[in-house]
Amino acid sequence: MLSSNKNCLVEAGAVVTCAALFLCLGVPFLSGSDVTSNIRDDAQLRAMRDELERTKTLQLNNLDKPYFVAYSSDDTDQLAASGSLGGITGVSRVRVRHPVVEIRVGSYALDNTNTTFSGTPPLGLLPLDDDYQAIRTTLWLTSDALYKAATDQLTRKRTALRELSAGDEAADLAPAKAVQLVLPIGKLTVDQGQWEDSIRRLSGSLRKHPDVISSSVGLLAVASTYRVVNSEGTVVRIPQDLAQVEIRANGIAADGAPVWNHDFSMAPNAAELPAEQEIARAVEAVATETEALRKAPLADEYSGPVLFEGEAAPEMMAEVMTDAARLLRKPLSPPGSNERGFLDSVWASRVGTKVGPEWLTIVDDPLQKSFQGHSLLGQYQVDDQGVKAAKVVLVDKGILKGFLLSREPVKGYSGSNGHGRLPGAYGSEAAVIGNMFVLAAQSVPEARMKAKLLERAGAAGLKYGVMIRRLDFPSTANLEELQSLVRQLQKNGYARTLMAPLLAYRVYPGGREELVRGFRFKEFSAKDLRDVAIASDHSYVLNYLNNGTAFNVAGLSQEATTSAVICPSLLFENIELDRAQEEGSRPPIVSPPALSAEMK
Repeated sequence: MLSSNKNCLVEAGAVVTCAALFLCLGVPFLSGSDVTSNIRDDAQLRAMRDELERTKTLQLNNLDKPYFVAYSSDDTDQLAASGSLGGITGVSRVRVRHPVVEIRVGSYALDNTNTTFSGTPPLGLLPLDDDYQAIRTTLWLTSDALYKAATDQLTRKRTALRELSAGDEAADLAPAKAVQLVLPIGKLTVDQGQWEDSIRRLSGSLRKHPDVISSSVGLLAVASTYRVVNSEGTVVRIPQDLAQVEIRANGIAADGAPVWNHDFSMAPNAAELPAEQEIARAVEAVATETEALRKAPLADEYSGPVLFEGEAAPEMMAEVMTDAARLLRKPLSPPGSNERGFLDSVWASRVGTKVGPEWLTIVDDPLQKSFQGHSLLGQYQVDDQGVKAAKVVLVDKGILKGFLLSREPVKGYSGSNGHGRLPGAYGSEAAVIGNMFVLAAQSVPEARMKAKLLERAGAAGLKYGVMIRRLDFPSTANLEELQSLVRQLQKNGYARTLMAPLLAYRVYPGGREELVRGFRFKEFSAKDLRDVAIASDHSYVLNYLNNGTAFNVAGLSQEATTSAVICPSLLFENIELDRAQEEGSRPPIVSPPALSAEMK
């Protein structure tokens, strides 16, 4: 798991902690003697193991003892730097150790989780010094409080079950084989001064674009060591590096409507990020596109074939598959309580049925390290719950075969397939995409996809087809746009949809493209994969920070991990697009101050 708090990239002072995103593949698991030796030399692991043994014996009066205990920690060293218009707006170097303590009482079949009153309160931080006694004391105090809370939760759960005529008969936790893997501790290696100079130059180049009213360039570099010890015998210590460059640009159209654009570059570490010259080209492209969006005409409502070209295809699949690829467990709720809305997978009852064309296969394989020379950041060896990662076939030749699973049993599934990677609700763990491959058994050359779009648009009697090259994913929309999305969801009865297209084009006969702004999707979900008509012969890689939600607003969630989606361009037979309804703000009354000699 890679966790981040608000504004994790572009604002200094934010902290990102890393856990079960394990990049060191092909490393053998350890024998018992090797594990003992590594624990002895690691103050955190030793304190976790020793406190775990004590915690297993806890018992208050005649209440249940813990049957499962797990301690984990993210030991994170992070550099975040951001700049705008040639100046550094923030720099922070932060080191934290964030613990997670899980105490379950009862049994695998029935414990204190999976109820509306289950959950773990926010915990403090572990000492940064490798002080065994200080670390263990922190764990002791936390364990004592959580054990008392767990016994109360189980008592309330048993009472609620007696009052209900029927309940979920699934167990509360699936047993898992012990995993022992201890790797060397990672260290953050990044030239802070060099990156600050690069950010000044890169953000300064946006001075040449006066129609871009606000912009930023930011770096996030993280080195983290994830540790987990549990009462089943699992001992894991894995290092991880992560680096990301983010470019943002915003403008205002003549009618006052906001326009925005972005670009993300991710790599396993700072050394593997693109060279400054390549990032500079991306900065220029984002700025030029933003200026073009400002002048682009408003889109009209549209119903017809839509081509997701290039990066837009994996962005779309990342959004729709976040929810479709997993099953949620509805928590137990006492009679008469106010239940929150529960939105399960659109494929929850579709196993064994057709959900896409027969040439479509979707596989999640977190064991793959790269694809055609591109590093895949959704790779890991062991998930956040200490379960070995496994390849999962989700859709085979158009037929739904299964889901991504954590250790929380759901209807029809009693065990994990190694995808528990983010904290879920009510004491659960959410199943999350690793490396998701969208495979097409039949395809057409990428260069022919636009012609195929025009063929279908013509057959439907339309003057043009629509092509999308970038979605707002991960989303960098402002508050007003997010509020507009909420209003749209309310209007449509909270039907699933996609974030707004950032780069959308009308494509006319002959191939002429016209950039338009203001498209919004109506209802759209994984159910619409049945309408995929054609896939291209070239796949695109999207590495992204995944906070476990379909909209995936950048920097909004306190918890995130890294995922990858590999997907070819996709042409849909018919998609309904609406026109943005939000009211634009008034354009600035006066021109911006001169930012370069060219503007004076």
